[in-house]
Amino acid sequence: MYKPNSKDQFDFLEHSSHSQQPRVCPYKSLCGEYLRSLEWDQSLFDRRFNRCYCSDCYLESWNDVVEVVDSIYVIPRGWCRFGLQVDKVRTEVDHIWHNWIVTYHGTIPAAAQSIVVHRQFLIPGDKRLDGEKIAIRSGHIEGQNHIYTSPTIAYSAHPCYCQPQLFRSRTTNKVYKARIVLQCRQQPGSFKVQPETIGAGHNRICSIIPNDKVEIYTTVRASVLPYGILIQLEETS
Repeated sequence: MYKPNSKDQFDFLEHSSHSQQPRVCPYKSLCGEYLRSLEWDQSLFDRRFNRCYCSDCYLESWNDVVEVVDSIYVIPRGWCRFGLQVDKVRTEVDHIWHNWIVTYHGTIPAAAQSIVVHRQFLIPGDKRLDGEKIAIRSGHIEGQNHIYTSPTIAYSAHPCYCQPQLFRSRTTNKVYKARIVLQCRQQPGSFKVQPETIGAGHNRICSIIPNDKVEIYTTVRASVLPYGILIQLEETS
């Protein structure tokens, strides 16, 4: 089994063509079934960036973190990524793959679809194409009109951001809790970092990123670019 080294491990992590994943991964197939159930337009996706991080595809002995643009990229273990189409001109002009860090944004499927289709994040107070104004979701702090991301999926996948949806697989006939997180590139210097705001207290959210550095916020809409949709399925009892 191929193990990424310090020189080429990032290519391995980002492009399925570089990996030696199992030819058919049951977990990846199951996540793909869930994604198809959402009925997103197939033109949104780029299979070159598909990558499964289940324990069979990304071994426990492999690195939990990779250094990207002088920042920590926390591997989304247990998740499966489906690559999104990213504007080529944008990536070349802003040097996104070489200069922007990796962050995560947890949300619900409808919001994720809107972000991906319209190629932008909206801030509370902005209007959608249908004229509806974006509001702060119930239970969130009022008056905080920002885009929120995190350097760790452990924080972005918290239920207050990433509410599980029930999904019954036609393949297994089992019911799963499905969660969606957008994997993004984010421009350094365009955001601020602050402690968690979900009331975790002294309970560590991520074993890698401390609680006082897990939340990123910005008002610069163009500084966050999604390039993958991450899916996690958890079988219900």
